[in-house]
Amino acid sequence: MSLGLPERRSDERFATMLEGWIRDTESKARIGCSVRDLSQSGVRLVISGSADIPVEFVLEIPGAGATAMTQLVWTDGTHYGARFTS
Repeated sequence: MSLGLPERRSDERFATMLEGWIRDTESKARIGCSVRDLSQSGVRLVISGSADIPVEFVLEIPGAGATAMTQLVWTDGTHYGARFTS
């Protein structure tokens, strides 16, 4: 019996400890982030300190050789959930 919230994700997620960059598509400004959960359809990012995260951005994960267009879905001010759009 599960007492937690029901799982709403359509893809299995995997815990990670990767470092990445959020790059604004308009200003090209970059914000450092930690990639904590990763799935085929999205990601959970952690940012230390306050940051103005754009709704649409490029996520760069150099350690995995990955780059993806991404759209912000939710935030609690420290953790950011986003879905991949490309």
